[in-house]
Amino acid sequence: MTKDRLRSLSYSALSQIAEQSNINCEPNLDKESLITEIYDAFEEDRLDRDVTNSITIQVESRKFSVSQDEELFAEFSGPSEIPDRYHDTRLVLMLRDPSWVFCYWDIKDSIRCQFTEKSEFGGFILRVTELTEPKWGQDSSIDCFNIPIRFEDLCRYINLPTEAACYGAEIYAQMGENAVLVTRSNIVESSRDYRPPPPNGGHDARDKLIELSGFSTDIGTFPGTDFPDSDIPQRIMTEVKWSLHE
Repeated sequence: MTKDRLRSLSYSALSQIAEQSNINCEPNLDKESLITEIYDAFEEDRLDRDVTNSITIQVESRKFSVSQDEELFAEFSGPSEIPDRYHDTRLVLMLRDPSWVFCYWDIKDSIRCQFTEKSEFGGFILRVTELTEPKWGQDSSIDCFNIPIRFEDLCRYINLPTEAACYGAEIYAQMGENAVLVTRSNIVESSRDYRPPPPNGGHDARDKLIELSGFSTDIGTFPGTDFPDSDIPQRIMTEVKWSLHE
């Protein structure tokens, strides 16, 4: 806990913290003095624990004190709401497993109005397309199906008919007998081995991170451990016994 974080709270919230933590403060303190009283009380309590605890317990207690601080600030900082929409036109596919994909989208209000204000507008449709390769193109489409969507719809799960195939999605505005493309999604592969590409075309460092962590890039293999009798290991880490000396 820092004084800066305490300063982000209201005087009323600080008073409640002092009362709940049994911190005796002089009445009618100004906010900065109240912050100092609370901070000093928590620091004194932490130092007292450090004197009596072993090194191992000190490490664990500091981890716990951080979580306590977060809970404290979550209680007095007020609820933080995640907006339903960010008013940006986008369509995203996230593979859950080879049979299901999670799809979420949004259409900017100004773009939405371009369609809805016209008399021939007949609604939006979500078109899911099976592709021969992981890119959009006139010759890559194999099959597709349409899902009508309402204005209030922002996401849904979609069942994929074919495993080990590439899928993409598009939102169209139905304008009379024509369908006008509004936005297009990324492409996913309905495979158990599928890994989404790094965002914004960045460098994929996952294999390097796995290597540095001590695991090989072959899932389930640990250095120096061999599983000749089974394709699936019963455990992926060798047992390590720790002895603590006071």
